[in-house]
Amino acid sequence: PDAIGHTGFTGTSLWIDPRQDLYVVLLTNRVHPTRHNEAILSLRPAIHDAVVEALTP
Repeated sequence: PDAIGHTGFTGTSLWIDPRQDLYVVLLTNRVHPTRHNEAILSLRPAIHDAVVEALTP
């Protein structure tokens, strides 16, 4: 794969696509007010996809 990324426990993520000269850094706190929040699992890829769509022709 040309893109690389990393996700963190609190919902943070870093995604880098050198081919498109694009990166996404997402800083979140999914553990507030409780760590039993799984919404980030669908939100994180949706945000990454929206950024890519907005910034690529």
